[in-house]
Amino acid sequence: MELFVETIHDTYLIVPILFIMYICLEYFEHKEYSSYEQYLLKYGPILGALLGIIPQCGFGVLASLLFIENKITLGTLISVFIATSDEAIPILITHPQMYTSLIYIIIFKVILAILVGYIVDHIFKNQKNNTLIQETHHHNHSLLLEAGIRTIKIYSFIFITNFALSFLIESIGTNKLSIILMNNSLIQPIACAIVGFIPNCAASVILTQLYINHILSFASLLAGLITNAGLGIIVLIQNKTNAKTILKICIILFISALLINLPLQWFHLH
Repeated sequence: MELFVETIHDTYLIVPILFIMYICLEYFEHKEYSSYEQYLLKYGPILGALLGIIPQCGFGVLASLLFIENKITLGTLISVFIATSDEAIPILITHPQMYTSLIYIIIFKVILAILVGYIVDHIFKNQKNNTLIQETHHHNHSLLLEAGIRTIKIYSFIFITNFALSFLIESIGTNKLSIILMNNSLIQPIACAIVGFIPNCAASVILTQLYINHILSFASLLAGLITNAGLGIIVLIQNKTNAKTILKICIILFISALLINLPLQWFHLH
């Protein structure tokens, strides 16, 4: 029951975000807005980084849904994923001694998100989702009802997945995770980057708490938060996005995390 309540607390703010987004998608579904698309092509990674840094895991979900609907590019999606930190920022805010680390995390993640976003768009030529599943909406119901139905469907999946992962993490325990994450090791950022892929807000909470307790280095925390796309990856999987595209996203996040944080970890240990 405690995990059930925590899951509601972690995910309830996603509902209004999803609902508003689906209202917009329903409205613009059959409209032409090429100027809007050109604007996103030019400034997408910047907007994605600024949106992602807001401490709310719903924005990773929002970015995934927009990518699935072919509204944003792969680079913009990556920029949101890199910038997002889920619950890490609120936790660090409650610890004044961690304010310097918080500022560095935000700066590192925003700059990296913008750079990687533009690089990805340049390499893959503003690639969008090429496995879009075409759905026919006859609009027999009101726009609000259509948006509400789609919101309930995606939130139900998010809630069930989040609850199951929270239960799994609770079963493993923080002590075992600290051992798995190899304290004071050069390859600790690699282990944290892998843990960061757990599509659950609890992953960012655990990584941040371990950092506050001096079990993780700054480089290791940053590596885990860069790969931690929250529930965004789960949404891509649930909507049957091409497996190669999902793998590509994970590889880009993993490389981005390690290119910066392995050298930082080396300097930390020496």
